[in-house]
Amino acid sequence: MRKFELTAPNALTKRATIIDDPAQVDAHLQELHSDLNAVLFKDAIMGGLGWRNDTTRASAPTAAGVQQWLKTVEDLRTLLAALQWHIHEQKNCPFISSPDRSISIVVMTGNGETGKNGFEDPTNQAEKGAVAEGFVERNGQLELFNRDSFKIAKEKQKETQVWALLYHYDKVLNEVRFELSLPTGFDNKKITEWGIRLILGSIPNNPATFTIKDEPNAPATVDVEPKTGTF
Repeated sequence: MRKFELTAPNALTKRATIIDDPAQVDAHLQELHSDLNAVLFKDAIMGGLGWRNDTTRASAPTAAGVQQWLKTVEDLRTLLAALQWHIHEQKNCPFISSPDRSISIVVMTGNGETGKNGFEDPTNQAEKGAVAEGFVERNGQLELFNRDSFKIAKEKQKETQVWALLYHYDKVLNEVRFELSLPTGFDNKKITEWGIRLILGSIPNNPATFTIKDEPNAPATVDVEPKTGTF
């Protein structure tokens, strides 16, 4: 686990707390919510990778990336909706929120630093607008009150903490790396700081052995009236 460090080019930028030990990752996921585990996120990423592999030479140039993101979003929200999580959107940005609205998850593509315990933290690959800026700013404010404790004090929390399932398809290594991380800084349409990064691993893309899990058949529910929290 690495605590806040200073790094170039901006010496004022705090490094995230990085957790990459699988047992510690699972323990922290359970602290976030009892429904969360590494296998669930791997299943969603596998579904997206399957759709990426379904594209052909005749597909549009951006089809592989777009289809991968669309299916990852769909599978993650379907899996969690079966556990009574709430599917909703904000200005066409897809979210999935816990039943008590304490946390929400959004799927984003990340740059090459995604899923690595390296010298730099990642950032989102595609530029984001006001919705992302809003929840990142709220995350930063919540982190100030919860910096000494990873576990959220739910009885005092009035805002929803938004986490990002960040993934990156590495064409050179032919793999997908992914992590669940808490964005806390935003500038010029990019996430600039993370409070905590839970490294979930990588999936090699080997078409000879790659299999797609069956579609979850539980119905997804849509709840547009939040009971507590931002969402």
